[in-house]
Amino acid sequence: MSLRLLDLPLLLNTSDQDLFRDFFVPALAHAFRYDRGVGYFASGWLRLVAQGMVTFAAHGGRARWVTSPILNQQDWEALLAGDEARLDPELREILYRNVQDLERSLEDDTLSALAWMIADGVLSFKLALPRGKLDDGDFHDKFGIFTDLAGDQVSFNGSYNDSIQGTRNYESIKVFRSWEPIFAPLVKSEQERFDRLWCNLDPNVRVFEVAEMTESMLRLRASERPYPAPGWLKHTICHC
Repeated sequence: MSLRLLDLPLLLNTSDQDLFRDFFVPALAHAFRYDRGVGYFASGWLRLVAQGMVTFAAHGGRARWVTSPILNQQDWEALLAGDEARLDPELREILYRNVQDLERSLEDDTLSALAWMIADGVLSFKLALPRGKLDDGDFHDKFGIFTDLAGDQVSFNGSYNDSIQGTRNYESIKVFRSWEPIFAPLVKSEQERFDRLWCNLDPNVRVFEVAEMTESMLRLRASERPYPAPGWLKHTICHC
């Protein structure tokens, strides 16, 4: 699949477009690599891109996230379970039994699907903490790069975080194509910047493997309510 086949807008915003239908789902479906640096990640995002993620995984795609250690408890536990299952065949088998149909699981049992895809290496996460001159700050950037089998790339940046709340906010992203000469250097620099972060080579950002993080380093977000959701909401509420 080629990213050149896509008619992606140069600028998208949540008021005029559907960022998932018009950008993330088709880009994932045509890519084999996805690199994302983002301030906040929540597993609910995977439900919204389920269709594209299924095709991405079927093509042998690999996705990497560098994100801040600001997670809800359930997402953190899913990241840990997936990371541990990489080296534990028994735990990996348990995860596999819990996920038989990826698209259905992404929509209905997102945490199991997240852990399973981490265990299989489809998704990888590292957590970033600013240091040096950025000490006491947050990792707050929001950019990404899709790459297809031909080596063509689409990069984007903007205000959008990987969360369902991001679809409720007024957010925007700008899109750049590597095969357009004017944007090729920008796309290349974004890939290089991500690679520096991933390899922990930025002097002002420390990047941790999931297993390296301790509870004291995490800032776990509470659920949306300080009390259990009423039973009549259980089919409509989204915990992310």
